[in-house]
Amino acid sequence: MLVYKYRSGTENDIKALENNQYWSSSIEQLNDPCEAITDTKKVKKFLNYIGQKVGAKTKEDYDLINDNTDEVLSMDNKMGIYSLSKTPLDELLWAHYANSHKGYCIEYDLDILLKTDGGKHVHSFPVLYSNKPPKIGFWDIIKNEKNSMIKKFAFHKSKRWEYEQEHRIVTSKIGLNSYNPKALKSVYFGLKISQSDKNQIINLLQSRGISFYQIELEKNSYSFKTVELETDKELKSNYLKQLPTSITNGKIIEFEILKEKIFNFSGIGEFKVMLKQELNNSEIEILINYLKKNLFCDGKTLFFEFFTDLKQIENLPWVSATLKEEKIEIQFNY
Repeated sequence: MLVYKYRSGTENDIKALENNQYWSSSIEQLNDPCEAITDTKKVKKFLNYIGQKVGAKTKEDYDLINDNTDEVLSMDNKMGIYSLSKTPLDELLWAHYANSHKGYCIEYDLDILLKTDGGKHVHSFPVLYSNKPPKIGFWDIIKNEKNSMIKKFAFHKSKRWEYEQEHRIVTSKIGLNSYNPKALKSVYFGLKISQSDKNQIINLLQSRGISFYQIELEKNSYSFKTVELETDKELKSNYLKQLPTSITNGKIIEFEILKEKIFNFSGIGEFKVMLKQELNNSEIEILINYLKKNLFCDGKTLFFEFFTDLKQIENLPWVSATLKEEKIEIQFNY
């Protein structure tokens, strides 16, 4: 499934796009003041009844029960939300979220985007729109079905927002989250984007094998259409396969990423890499720093295994390495 993110094109937007990251907002940062509102009358009524049976008598007793219920049920400060759409062609979304058509829209492969962190820390559902907030009942708590609770808190909005066709990702980490670069498929440029902004994005990303489109108006219509842009096809080959020769003094250093696993909530990353040739210490450090920048630039502790032969995968890697607090430790095993 393809999903879309409209961006204004600020310096932070461009930096996140270059570094394969997205910003997961807190509830307070979203533009709908009714976010995460739920109807808890039934569960509070039941808990007040239980309170009465165990000795609650005064207004202060029941206020305490209700306040504690709100605290237990609140997920406001525990989750980050990344809001996406199902279309790159909505004129209102371009106006509201892409700097009045001067920005751009990112196309992702949702399945690849969700591989980051695993199912325990990333949830994804289409937003449901209704005229009333969802009800939280006693059985929602008793069953302890986390996905059910998260759906009611994070995936319901007023029907006034239905035009957005929103699909959300909920993460354990609020703030910047890294993702697999293969999730990025295309960039769409707004009707009013400047040529310099467009060139900047194309120059940053054209070596990654993605497509670029210009949004245009259909003739005699309010509708939008997309026109694919021509770019330098020869550059679409070496991203995350070969180190840029500008950082290797012209030497060709090729590699293949066999496995990448990142955990945004803990800052830990694990990577297995097949090398086309043996490297010295300095070249391994250059490769590690390049992989960190492009795969998990905010990672705190990264573990690397480098192989020069497929047979090594079943045994020890040729080189094991750890990057922690910007310090790299390298161990040659053969």
